Amino acid sequence: MFKHNQKVTCEIYGTEITDARISIDSNGDPFICQNEEDGVNAENKLGYKYIWSLGRDFTNENVTNLLPTMIKSFDNPQEGDEYKSQTGSSRFVLGVSGRTIDLSQTDSKDSFGGTYTKEDLITRGYTIVQDKPEPEEIIEVDGNKYKLIK
Repeated sequence: MFKHNQKVTCEIYGTEITDARISIDSNGDPFICQNEEDGVNAENKLGYKYIWSLGRDFTNENVTNLLPTMIKSFDNPQEGDEYKSQTGSSRFVLGVSGRTIDLSQTDSKDSFGGTYTKEDLITRGYTIVQDKPEPEEIIEVDGNKYKLIK
């Protein structure tokens, strides 16, 4: 399932939503936070304009293709993202505040190394290390193939 503040994409009433996040209220009700389709209210809009209600199973008859966003970008830095310099050294995002990104030192992912804007990082030649999707495990039972869900 999805986690609070997780980046997602979806369609609501056929409108493609490419910038959205999941918000989960303290009572466990999940919502899609986004700026395209007005819906309901929630405890935490995560900085977005609108909220769309989901069932506890993360479904809604008007929401299709709800998928986690896998591609990281300088436009949406997240704590823990790994940035690699041109020389191959890694630094990790320690925090984000407005337009600034706090990065770790290269020799310690828990020690503060500096504050930058995305433009600074791009100019300095940093790239973002993308998560590798877990390989699908396919099993065969009586001649039929099934994707193993963990």
